[in-house]
Amino acid sequence: MSVPEGAYSVQYDVWAYADGVEIGTKIEISFSSSLSQLPHEDAAAQAAAEAYMASIAAAYPSVPVHANRVYMCRQLGDAWPASAT
Repeated sequence: MSVPEGAYSVQYDVWAYADGVEIGTKIEISFSSSLSQLPHEDAAAQAAAEAYMASIAAAYPSVPVHANRVYMCRQLGDAWPASAT
């Protein structure tokens, strides 16, 4: 998945349910302002989330591990209308 325009960070929610108990965490990694580094930073964030998922899967082999990725984005709004006076 390509990084959407205006993204300033990526957030991963990683969770699993084991014996009625939810385990997991939220991982948020901010991007630098360098567009050339964005794909590398995104790949590093995904690798970190996958490593955490693997650690849960290793600790609880019979429990499925779930993840959700969300990009935090800025959007420029419409300009305010010019004053009529």
